[in-house]
Amino acid sequence: MIRRKNNIVVGLTTFYNEKLRISIPALSKLPNKFTLIIYNDNPMTTISKRQIRRLGYCGDLLIINTNENLGELSAKLNIINAANEIKSDWIVFCNDDDLLIDLEIPSVSCDNFAIIQNAVILRHKVSNLLRVMENPSNFDIDGENVELARPNIGILGTPIRAKVLFGLSKIITDVIDKIKKIDEKLDYYPPISAILWNFVNIYTRNTNPNAAPIYMDKINYIKNSIDTSRIKYGKLAQPARNADEQYRRALEKYETILQSTFNSAAAPRG
Repeated sequence: MIRRKNNIVVGLTTFYNEKLRISIPALSKLPNKFTLIIYNDNPMTTISKRQIRRLGYCGDLLIINTNENLGELSAKLNIINAANEIKSDWIVFCNDDDLLIDLEIPSVSCDNFAIIQNAVILRHKVSNLLRVMENPSNFDIDGENVELARPNIGILGTPIRAKVLFGLSKIITDVIDKIKKIDEKLDYYPPISAILWNFVNIYTRNTNPNAAPIYMDKINYIKNSIDTSRIKYGKLAQPARNADEQYRRALEKYETILQSTFNSAAAPRG
């Protein structure tokens, strides 16, 4: 375990480890000091520090190899728990096939629980991905192959106060079985990023009435949406029909689980 304190943790979950060839070199180009925590959710593979060093990353590193496939949510909770042990202040999640291209953390109010920024979304053309892998600033936003998400709302690419995630992780662990029951009823892969982002907002509303995110109008994340598979972990990657409406209904069910824990804690006893 890393004992030296590091202010920022970048959390990266992976299953298809070959995708790390996209994310890790981009992280190696960042000038900031941070700890990279990789959670390998593929029990059939083992990631070594030597592999990550060969991809160019030379900073502080913690690799967690699993003996069983726990799923994306549990993988991220394990990263949060590991970050707690090294007393980090901020956590930023990154997909294994995305590029985090800026990790500057400005001085903000203690009530600012997240720093929302912008993201570039790559679609259709592999050549655009190859360009940004070589030079993260080498893209032209055309609205079709390269789109701008302004702002980028979600857990990915967004620096979040670590203490918020530490507290949230404990609550999620207590209700994880209820969350999994909703997962099982869906005929598509649950929107983990949206679920966690909503959980973060529910947690902060209930623990700090002054809490609010802050927005910075700059690009810090590149989302790779070129190789979008129809199937993800044995389920449809997204709803076959009325995706927005189905996501909305599902998110409401997840939100109810978390909010009910706060309601129960606030209810008078006697």
